[in-house]
Amino acid sequence: MDSAYVTEARRLLQTLMRRGDRADRKTYLITSASRGEGKSTACALMAVVAARIFKKRVLVIDGDFRRPTLHRVLDTPHRPGLCEVLQRRATVDEVIRTTVHPNLFVIPSGSTHGSVVEAYNDEEFHKLIQQLRMDFDLVFVDSAPVVPVVEPLLMAEHVDAILVVTMAGRTPLSIVRRMRQVLLPLQSRIAGVILNNATQSLPYYYNYQYYGYEPTTHRRIRVRRDGGGTPGHGRAEPEHPHT
Repeated sequence: MDSAYVTEARRLLQTLMRRGDRADRKTYLITSASRGEGKSTACALMAVVAARIFKKRVLVIDGDFRRPTLHRVLDTPHRPGLCEVLQRRATVDEVIRTTVHPNLFVIPSGSTHGSVVEAYNDEEFHKLIQQLRMDFDLVFVDSAPVVPVVEPLLMAEHVDAILVVTMAGRTPLSIVRRMRQVLLPLQSRIAGVILNNATQSLPYYYNYQYYGYEPTTHRRIRVRRDGGGTPGHGRAEPEHPHT
């Protein structure tokens, strides 16, 4: 657990958990503008670090019904899962799975019956989040991208905060602007932006090899903290969080 990825995840978690009047935040929705920006990887990494290093009791939920990923990342069965709970075809206890990491649990996406659009039940999701926040220290919901589908906006109404993942040098500025517009009604809940792929696209990003980390071809993430509550334009400079 000694790598640049873990360092950034620890930094992010420490920031999120030390925000004064925001310290009671327990439930987070992780989303992005479009697919392929690394939100599921970032979500899983934060969950693992919170469970293993911070010793928190953590649950991660796969809320992306169209392109579920977490069951592969965390090596758990795909179903039953969130869909079955929202459609009242399974209980919460039946869908919570253990992982190889102590204190880390997962609810996979499950399988829809019929239309994906009809799989989401807003009232049942609200009940689920309220129940889970009493049983876990942290709950991370890996949602679908926010621009092409509506479910992330509905889910975001029931969590404490939103984290947005964007890919440096890859996500078109027009898509980032559209994401900002879509999230505007929920800007007070945006805890920050995770800038992914920073080392590949931003030459002035701090060189981790200075401290002995081995070169790697994997993407690294960098946290951009609150800056007025709305996603920025992909810059790497950290902003000072509001108090």
